[in-house]
Amino acid sequence: MNLIKISRIFCCLLLGLIVCNTAADEVVTLNTRPDVTQSFLLVEPEGGVRGVLVMFPGHEGVVKFTKNANGEYEVDNEQGGLTAKPTARNLLRDKGFIVVVLAPPSDRSHGMDTDFRTSKAHAEDVRQVIDYLYERYNQKPYLQGHCRSSYSPPAVVNRLGNDKIAGLILSSTRSRGKHGSVLDLERGAVKVPVLLVHHTDDPCPGTPYSNLSKLKEFYNEGAPEVDVISVSGGHISKQGASPCSGGAHGFAGVEREVSEAIAAWLEKEDFPEKIEKESW
Repeated sequence: MNLIKISRIFCCLLLGLIVCNTAADEVVTLNTRPDVTQSFLLVEPEGGVRGVLVMFPGHEGVVKFTKNANGEYEVDNEQGGLTAKPTARNLLRDKGFIVVVLAPPSDRSHGMDTDFRTSKAHAEDVRQVIDYLYERYNQKPYLQGHCRSSYSPPAVVNRLGNDKIAGLILSSTRSRGKHGSVLDLERGAVKVPVLLVHHTDDPCPGTPYSNLSKLKEFYNEGAPEVDVISVSGGHISKQGASPCSGGAHGFAGVEREVSEAIAAWLEKEDFPEKIEKESW
C-alpha cells in the first residue's frame, strides 16, 4: 500500500474518526529515462476506484500545475482542449475515476511535436506511468488525447501493444495537415475499444469533422468497437482567437455534456451518440 495512504489511515484511527477521506490531488514525478523525468497530476476520487484515465493535453502538451488558495491543483494550458479543462477531470473524479493529466517529460519542457509523440522515448515515458498506475490501483488505464495529443494514445499502443491499456478516447482528432495525421499510423494496431468525440463545427484545419467517417473506418480494422459522439452547439467561436483555442474545437460551452457522455461510455452505460445544444 502507498505510504501516503498508510499514514492517512493511521491518523484517522489515531483520532478515532469513523469516516476517513483519503482522496487527494498530487503531482507525481517518475525517473523514466537517463536524466529524464516524467511528471503528472494525479486526481483521486473519495470512494472506490471505478477506472483510471490518463489525459494528454492538446497542442504541444505544455502544462503547469499550480495550487490555488484552497490548496487545489490547477492546470495552466491555454490550448489543451477538453483534456486540460477542470470540468472534465472533476466530473470524472466525482464519478469514481482516477484522472491523470500528463505533462511533457523534462527533456521536452518546451512541448511535444508529432515526431516525439510517435517516438520510442515517449512510449517509454508513458509505459512507466502506466506501470505506476497499474501497481497502485490494479487497473488498466484508458488513454485520452485531444487534437495534436490524439497522436499519443494510438502511437503508444503501436509501440507497447494493447495488453496494459483499457481503451482510447480521441477528441478533435488530427486527421490531416502539416502536423500529420493519426491515419498515418499502423492500421489495425489498436485492438482496444475506441471512442471518437468530435464537434460538427470544428474550425481547426487539422481536425475536420468531415474526416470522422475515415477515422472510424481506420480504427474499425482492429478495435473490437469504435463509438462516436457528435457534438453541436455551445460557444462555437471565440473572437480574436485561433481556430484551435477554445470554441467548437475545444467543446466550449458543452464541456459538461461531453464529459458526462464520456463518463457513461467509460462506465459501459448508454451514452448519447449526439449532443445538441444551442449555439452562441
